[in-house]
Amino acid sequence: MKIFSFCKKIRNSLIVKMRNFIFDIYDKAPLIGRPLVAFWNFLDDVKSEIEKRTLQLKARLMPGDDTLRKELEIFFKGIKDKDFKEGNAYQPYQPIINSGLKDLPFLKEGEVRFKIIKENFSAPKGTLLDIGANLGYFCHKFEDEGFDCYAVEANRMLCYFMEKLRRAEHKKFKVISQSIFDYKRNKDLVFDVVLALSVLHNFLQRKDTYFGLIKLLKRLKAQELFLETYFFDPSNPPKNYYKNYTPDEFVSFIIENSSFKKAEFIGKSEQGRPIYKLTP
Repeated sequence: MKIFSFCKKIRNSLIVKMRNFIFDIYDKAPLIGRPLVAFWNFLDDVKSEIEKRTLQLKARLMPGDDTLRKELEIFFKGIKDKDFKEGNAYQPYQPIINSGLKDLPFLKEGEVRFKIIKENFSAPKGTLLDIGANLGYFCHKFEDEGFDCYAVEANRMLCYFMEKLRRAEHKKFKVISQSIFDYKRNKDLVFDVVLALSVLHNFLQRKDTYFGLIKLLKRLKAQELFLETYFFDPSNPPKNYYKNYTPDEFVSFIIENSSFKKAEFIGKSEQGRPIYKLTP
């Protein structure tokens, strides 16, 4: 089992290095890199389509008529990702906004964060970018408040479910199935509001994503950035992180590398994670 886990880590590491190599070529020599990126995205599309078809087949073989519920249960039962784990079970990260699925368990409540952010908006409406949108909880909520929302999520299966939930609730927000690093690559990301809730600190884990985060921060052009950071115990910092910052240090790092110059602590999430509002 340990050998299998080790081999999986090596494989994933090689995939990351290959991907970074291809996109570096694209950044430096677009004419050469463009077909390589297109081929890489094609492989991602094929992998994603196989996953979807497999999931749909498994759901059809299960008893019951609620296809979306069955697909969600199958997907989260087999995801085996520590970010979705509660005890011995794997659950959706966010509450599911669908009247027929509200009984499904989830890991992180969203209502407290939604209210904190809503109470601290400067603009009553406009464009909103949700980085790492997961199942689209905040895009559902803020579309109801009049915002034109854009949900960026790198996990293609989560985007598959996000699209289904969006259609079921008759919402109009855009689902962008891409890494935030690749979204409008090398162009400014201009929005009225940006949400980065429990997501940006994940880019501190590796050297390549750390420098990718710096590039991303320089591209973000918004009137407001709402940032939820993470717990940090100085006596027990995260292991194997390329950079370790306290929440306040992380906010300072963002200010140093972006157009945001002011930061205000505005509250804590349900789990006690600090939330900040950053403005130019």
